[in-house]
Amino acid sequence: MKLIISIFTTFSMLIVANAQTYKSDFRADVCECLEIESQKRTLTENAYKACLREMLPKYAEEIDAQIVEEDINKKFHLGQLARKELLFAISSELIYKCDVYFQHLDYQRTSQKLIARENAKEHELEKYNQMVALTPNAMAYFMRAKLHFNLGNIEATEADVNKSLELNPNRDNVKSTRHELLLLAFVYEEQERFSDAVKIYDDVYFGDLDTQVARLRALANKKAGGTMSTIPKTEKSEVTKANSAITNRENTQRNRNSNTKNASRRTLKPRIEKKKDSSSIRKLFKIDNG
Repeated sequence: MKLIISIFTTFSMLIVANAQTYKSDFRADVCECLEIESQKRTLTENAYKACLREMLPKYAEEIDAQIVEEDINKKFHLGQLARKELLFAISSELIYKCDVYFQHLDYQRTSQKLIARENAKEHELEKYNQMVALTPNAMAYFMRAKLHFNLGNIEATEADVNKSLELNPNRDNVKSTRHELLLLAFVYEEQERFSDAVKIYDDVYFGDLDTQVARLRALANKKAGGTMSTIPKTEKSEVTKANSAITNRENTQRNRNSNTKNASRRTLKPRIEKKKDSSSIRKLFKIDNG
């Protein structure tokens, strides 16, 4: 039994090691693709997606090799989940491992911020000042905070966001205050308080589909000196759960079979003893079969 457990443990470790190896190779290949593209033209989101589409098929066999499911349909489904998980993870992991990708995203954010500041109108501030004076609620302060940020008034933005959070009746609900908290994280980044921004991104993170926050967190964390090892550990992937479930089922079935054999041995033993006892009684009373 110990030998079987040891074999399965070794097999699981090999699967994990293989998965980590191909993920690392996949990141390196995508990064190389982006570096080549950046030499031709300014990187865009479409260029990033094109590199993913080009590289992903090359790793199809390695992705599917980590799935131990025998049912063809289930294995196909788990294969699709594995691809989705890989693409989600790389969107933030590349920020730490690929300088050209980090620079692209950072430049993109800076460009969007500068365009917003170029389009912001100072005279509109009077309108929001009146809004706050007439209806000093959470929404009024938040609307003025956004304008302050676009105008580059960072301290005023922080004050208004904090006031908005203070007045929000649902301030303890992260979903209800997500926009305010994200704006506060942007303020912290402007103030180079990157670790404080990371804490906010961790609070507002919605899960695997929240690529935007995952990227924002990685950008701020890298600027704070963080590495890929500081990415928060998520729940086990669907593929890992499925592989574990299959292994558990096999172990359970194996234990049942073992218990059944042991039970059979136990039930056979009394019968043999009973036969011996009956023979002894006949000899004692000199009873024969004739």
